[in-house]
Amino acid sequence: MQSKAINYFTNSAGMLLLAASTALFIGNWTRLGLVQPHDPVLQLSMRNLFWIVGALGLVAALVCLFGRRAWAKLGLILWLTSVLLVYQVALQSTTACRNFSFFLIGVARPFALTPGAAYWLARIGLVGLWLGSLAGLLWLWRGNRSYLKCACSHCGGNISFPSGGIGRQIDCPHCAAKAILRVPPET
Repeated sequence: MQSKAINYFTNSAGMLLLAASTALFIGNWTRLGLVQPHDPVLQLSMRNLFWIVGALGLVAALVCLFGRRAWAKLGLILWLTSVLLVYQVALQSTTACRNFSFFLIGVARPFALTPGAAYWLARIGLVGLWLGSLAGLLWLWRGNRSYLKCACSHCGGNISFPSGGIGRQIDCPHCAAKAILRVPPET
């Protein structure tokens, strides 16, 4: 169940990143004669910044779609979306204008979107990918913790517990007697 959900998420993220990268590339190719503003954070033209972000998104999409390791896919998605979200915060802090959807005019026009709609689609997509990749990594981490089994000294029932619980005293889930979690003897 865990691997199916994570594969579904990473494949969906790969398709979303591929679509977003394609939109950035098409927006750059079809400029429509618009004067592109300069990015106030990195001091690049928006055209060059979109080429860079599009290329990074394309690489991440290919890793998500064709990579084998779930940790690597989720980690790459988390890294990319974190960088873009930090950039967005830096952009908001360096510009006097809080609505900077005008930076997306070149991307929005070829798809008959308003710059505001393109901005909100990008923002929702980024936050969704960030939250999903973080949740996936936490889920993998939690699922990979090792569990041990020992027998209750009173009823003999099996007790499964995380390896960090050795030595703790708990109530047996079978007979409710006090049981100490011990390393199972080697067989």
